[in-house]
Amino acid sequence: MALNSKDTLLKALQLSPDLDDEAIGRDISAIITAAVDDETYQPSLKIVYDNILQYHGGPALLEPLDILPGLIRCRRKEAVDLISLISENSSPKEVLIVIQESLEQLTQLVIEDEAEEDHVPGFVQSLINVIVLCTKSVPRLTLGKRTALSVVSPLVSGVSSAVSSLRSQFTRDTGRSLLAGVSRMSEAFYTWIFKTGSEANVTEAMKMIRLLLDTTVLACASCIRASLCARAFEMHYPRLTLSSAIEPEWQEGERAILSVMTTLRVMNLSPQDVLDNPTMSSLIILAHGQQSYPLPKKLSSEFHSMLMTSIQMNFALDESLFLIFHYVTQDRTQPDFPPDLATSLCIVLPALASTHLDPFIRHFSLRLIALILAQLPSVLQQQILITLASDAELPQMRAAAIGLLKEFVLEALQVPASSGEQNVFASPLLMRSFGPILFRTMPSDYLSTVQVADDIEKSLEPSRIAEVLSFYYVLLQRDRDNKTGIRDPDSIASVESSLLRPLRPFLEKWSNTECMRMSYFFASYTLTGSSTAKPILSIISLQIGLERIDYAVQIIRSR
Repeated sequence: MALNSKDTLLKALQLSPDLDDEAIGRDISAIITAAVDDETYQPSLKIVYDNILQYHGGPALLEPLDILPGLIRCRRKEAVDLISLISENSSPKEVLIVIQESLEQLTQLVIEDEAEEDHVPGFVQSLINVIVLCTKSVPRLTLGKRTALSVVSPLVSGVSSAVSSLRSQFTRDTGRSLLAGVSRMSEAFYTWIFKTGSEANVTEAMKMIRLLLDTTVLACASCIRASLCARAFEMHYPRLTLSSAIEPEWQEGERAILSVMTTLRVMNLSPQDVLDNPTMSSLIILAHGQQSYPLPKKLSSEFHSMLMTSIQMNFALDESLFLIFHYVTQDRTQPDFPPDLATSLCIVLPALASTHLDPFIRHFSLRLIALILAQLPSVLQQQILITLASDAELPQMRAAAIGLLKEFVLEALQVPASSGEQNVFASPLLMRSFGPILFRTMPSDYLSTVQVADDIEKSLEPSRIAEVLSFYYVLLQRDRDNKTGIRDPDSIASVESSLLRPLRPFLEKWSNTECMRMSYFFASYTLTGSSTAKPILSIISLQIGLERIDYAVQIIRSR
């Protein structure tokens, strides 16, 4: 690209043609200062940047001490371009002075303007711009008697403090930019110290930079949003994916966190270094860096504890759930899943599967519970499923637990009796342990408490009863060898007495009511073309379930 002449530069910036370089520098500083505060000002920042770039001596005309304080707080792209140009070409000593003053002012402003939300985006952008300056300018300093470590240490401390102060204000995009920026700055600082400092300096730099990266990863965790769970789920269960839960532009978040791992590799930090004395950021790094930092075959108690904490706090949830999913689906030389980990997970995951606002997280958590249970011996599966099927605090989980129980029972029934394998789900223990929980209403007087249709529609109990009826019907049909004793006359009579008999008059009453509602529905629709009356779908579902069971029992009794 051909460079412009000095006359072309002066004309573009609307400056007098007879100015010397010192006067040109002063006028350019004035133009930039005015353009920072007024987007309509001419010549604009973009015009200044483009023409400075195309003039051979252009960068030398920029005065860092005069123009950087204004540029740092500007969010426009052309301001960032000018900052980058200055950081690469201007006096690093002068730039360092601006960096130090900016970090000090930024920390103070955050404290003073904590309640002024309008100012916060400017603070975040200022921090990102300061980090750009640090990355490109500071390593160009002439050290003299100083060490690179002594120059870098207060800057790292200042950036870390600012990141912590502003963490609640990061948007998805600014958080990702900050994460990538801090990573590049950390790599530049470490490389500079490694080339110029002693071994002790390098060791100290590693500790300091690792702490900064930990702080930044934790502060930006909610901004990564790389859809680890959704991508893993769609890859493993393509047939179960009706609509994708993968976030748009997830790649940007992935690139941001991968930049952290690039810096860790530059510092020669091994997977074991990441796992030793793990922090919450270690959990995030491991989740996104499975190729570089594979999950160990055996999780440490500290890591186990962090997974539980992450889920309970709803922090780095995508990463935590992905790590669990990866752990239960990876090839392992030891097939036994740690019982303490399984028990802990089956305490915290049901809450997510029942109450989380994101439907994908609910679905994924339930699938995780199923995968974890599948790794356990049948006795432990039984204990956990009994707890889930009778959980008073999470009624949503009771119906889901019956679906899981059905899966394990059907699998157990497929094992030939000649195999000699003992499984509680294919034995009379199934009815003895689950019968008293499943074949009754929860609460026991539920059917008598229903007064109006809304009581049915707003309750979770009809869906649980529907799952019970489905489970009972499938068990009657599939347990042809009567391994569970479900076809015994005593078992059939017990289920009839505890659940089906009380259910019949209830369904009869509400089926008649339903007929009246549907008559009103059709009459109203015929007259007006619309109606507010809607069928109670749960009553229809229960009626169908009961009729199927009656037919199945009739066939069994006739044989």
